[in-house]
Amino acid sequence: MKILMYNAVPEERPFVAKWMAKTGHEVVTLSEPLTVDNAAQAAEFDAVSTQQTIAMPAPVYQVLADNGIKQIALRQVGYDVFDLPAAFKHHLRLSNVAAYSPRAIAEYTLTQLFNILRQNKKYERAMATGDYTWAAGGQAREIYQLTVAVIGVGRIGSAFAQMLHALGAQVLGVDPVYRAQNEAFVEYTTLDDALARANAISFHTPLNDETRNLADQAFFDKVQPGTIVLNMARGEIVDMAALEARLTAGQLYGAAVDVTPNENEFMNQKQAVTDLPDNIQRLTQLDNFYLSPHIAFYTNTAIKNMVEMALNDAVTLTQGGYTDNEILR
Repeated sequence: MKILMYNAVPEERPFVAKWMAKTGHEVVTLSEPLTVDNAAQAAEFDAVSTQQTIAMPAPVYQVLADNGIKQIALRQVGYDVFDLPAAFKHHLRLSNVAAYSPRAIAEYTLTQLFNILRQNKKYERAMATGDYTWAAGGQAREIYQLTVAVIGVGRIGSAFAQMLHALGAQVLGVDPVYRAQNEAFVEYTTLDDALARANAISFHTPLNDETRNLADQAFFDKVQPGTIVLNMARGEIVDMAALEARLTAGQLYGAAVDVTPNENEFMNQKQAVTDLPDNIQRLTQLDNFYLSPHIAFYTNTAIKNMVEMALNDAVTLTQGGYTDNEILR
């Protein structure tokens, strides 16, 4: 079987080579995401895989279907890049990799939470000028003193909640799906109750109609003063203008995001700081705001699993089989 792998990064290629040697299938890699302009390149292949934050519009699925492709295997968790009705209209089977390494994102979220608590950005900026005084950053807070609202208690949210519990924090879970196995370390509650009680909020939800702009002005009106906000999920979940307003007004203790609604304008590329979007320039000047380049997932374990699981699913779906990773109607 021949598979065309879109948007492949150099770190994936060694794992692709090992997978080919193990399975006997052939994989050809492209460095560009799957778009209308290059969908027809799949004509000589049996299956396709991609990972990207750029949406795949309706015409992509018709081009793939016209060229004999029966599926698309995503090498990522979030599948909001799909136009699901268009894909299903053209009888394409879709899959994502929902659990390539929940700990990778959970650990990075915890890392950023610690950075905010210890006010590391203030200290690093002060030390760069030769200021090694305690007053440069100020006293820190300790994690056992926190009540953390985990919004979205799936695989990643559950892993994060378990880490928080082990460190002594109280964890409030907000999720329409109740998971009994989390009972030992999560107190499930409503969103309003969680916002009223939490002094840290972390988003681990998919992006859909219910979560898009979830954290808007009305949301922040319910948040306690001095709260920490963490978003390692999808940029469109948080209204960045509302977040910025609360940070600059001193109503939040700090925030860390790995994703933004406008990330396709600047992520995964080099540019002058002055070429960054205006809101990103303003936010990154704040001592209590942390921005990272969509790397929460970026570990050796995660890359290996993303490649192997997606390519295995590509084969399975193309051959008419079934996988737990399939995205159903």
